[in-house]
Parts: sequence; C-alpha cells; structure tokens
Amino acid sequence: MQDRKRKTRAPPGLPTSACHLFPSPPTCDERFNMGPTISDDTQSDKGSSPPFTVRALGLKEPVERLRNSYQSAHPFPHLIIDDLFPAQWLLPILNDYRHRSDWQWKSYDTALQKKIGTAPNADLPDNIQRYFDFVYSGPFLRLLTSLTGIENLLPDPSLYGGGMHVVSGGGHFDLHIDFQKHPQTKLTNRLALLTYLNADWDSRNGGNLELWTVRPSARAVEIPPLFGRTVLMEQSKIAAHGHPSPVRPGLERKALIAYFYTNDATSEMKSTTVYVSRPGQSASARLQSALHNTLPTPMVRLLQKTRHMLKARMTQRLPGR
Repeated sequence: MQDRKRKTRAPPGLPTSACHLFPSPPTCDERFNMGPTISDDTQSDKGSSPPFTVRALGLKEPVERLRNSYQSAHPFPHLIIDDLFPAQWLLPILNDYRHRSDWQWKSYDTALQKKIGTAPNADLPDNIQRYFDFVYSGPFLRLLTSLTGIENLLPDPSLYGGGMHVVSGGGHFDLHIDFQKHPQTKLTNRLALLTYLNADWDSRNGGNLELWTVRPSARAVEIPPLFGRTVLMEQSKIAAHGHPSPVRPGLERKALIAYFYTNDATSEMKSTTVYVSRPGQSASARLQSALHNTLPTPMVRLLQKTRHMLKARMTQRLPGR
C-alpha cells in the first residue's frame, strides 16, 4: 500500500521550472508553445500571482521518467505529483471558497456518496475559472500527452462531473468507475486530473483517495489529499477508485477535478458511474450499488428523488422542528 506522507506547506517561491526537462529554454518553448499567459487582461489585478504557464509548473523529474511511472503504475496508470501548481495559484481559490454560498452547487447524499460539487456550466469565481482555463489550454494538453502518451486529448469546458468537489465531515464517495463516455458530447473519458486544497491535512482524517483492483477486489494504493498534491489518473473499465473512508467531523476535503477526452467512443461505453463492491461495504450501499448499476438512469433518479423527499418529511416530523 502506498501512502506518501509529507508536511503540508505553501512554498514562498516558484517551484522548479519545467524547462529543465529539455536541452534549452527555446526547446521548451517550442515543445509546449507557451505563448502569453492565460489571463493577460486580468494579470495586473492578480498582484504577485505568477503567470499561468507550463514554465511555472513544479515538475521535478524528466517527463520521460514521469511517463514511465504513469504507464507502469499499479493497479492502473496514474501519477502523483506534489506541488505541480504553485501555491500562489491555489491559495486565492481557497480565499474565493469563503464566499461559496453564492456558487451553484449540486448535492449528493446517498449510501454511496455524500458530497457537493459545482454544477456543470456554472459561473465560477475568477481564480477557479483561471485554473480550469489553464489545464484545458493547448500547452497543458500537450504536456498531458507527454506525461501519459495519450494523443489528441480534448477539454470539456462544461466541467461535467468536474469542477470543485467538497466533502464535509462524515462524507465519502464509495468505490466506483467513472463514466466511460460523456453523456452530451459522446467523447471517451480518458483522463482525470485532481488537485487537492487541504491545508494541514493528516492521512488519519479520512477521505484518502484509494485505487483498487477489481478482480480480486483489493485496495492497492492509498493517497492522502494533501494541499498542492495533484493526481493524474487513467479512466477505463478497470479504474476503480474512491474515498470510502468518511472524513472526520468538522473537516472539509476540497478538490479541483477536470476530465479529458478523446474522440473514439463506442456504443457499448457507459455514460454513468458504475459502483464496485468491496469488502466491508454496508448492506445499504450494496443494495444501492446493485440498483444503480442495473436500473435505467431515469428510474435511478426517480428513486433518489423519492428517497430525498421521504427523508425531508421525516426530518420535519422530528421533535423540536
């Protein structure tokens, strides 16, 4: 089991330049075609925030070595990079989060997952939108191709299934395989990028990302969601993952999530999440998992809506309400 432990820190300066990976700065520029920063019009308003460019990323190993690590990782291709994005990019996002009541949220509350996430096509605060504009930019897409070997990656500006996800105390997301095909664009889901925003996080707080083998069902890797940690994860029929261990009361687990696609989907690919049974799963979670995986999506949504209505009515009848 892999469990990287490190002290959470916000480095005062820029991380190591990505340009050291290539023979000279001009070669780096040619390789990723960096060009101007993502938010040139607003750069002067960001104070000391560094430019959003590939040059500023904290890649501390050669791309070839990182690609080999990604492609050979068990139980499926993935890569863990600490401090890939400068802390000066991420800290303003936490500042924006203090005004989260104004954001457009989508809530999930079942035996299989309990969390909230920003809605698709939501109007996001400037600092968060700036992050997603960058990871969906041409230079960053080309870097992802170099890191993974996946050609012709495509962005999803709607952030379906992505955006900012927040799991409060007691929240979790059971073991699952993400949708293989985007329900609107019909593109193949190939890659997930997760960046965590949890300062002073301890692995004992729960909410660790777990990567599992499917047959047999066994946890292979456990990744604490430390501040500044980025996980790059292949999406496939065997990419079982989740954070089934509940977050400790009084805490919040925050992550930025983006998906990347290729134009090669087949009709057999599913456009919904598939839940995976695991040892220690509750009877309620097993039942909901079976229903979710076998019933048509409209029926699953109807059952969820009915459950939420019944739960709300029961809450209203409690003494003192």
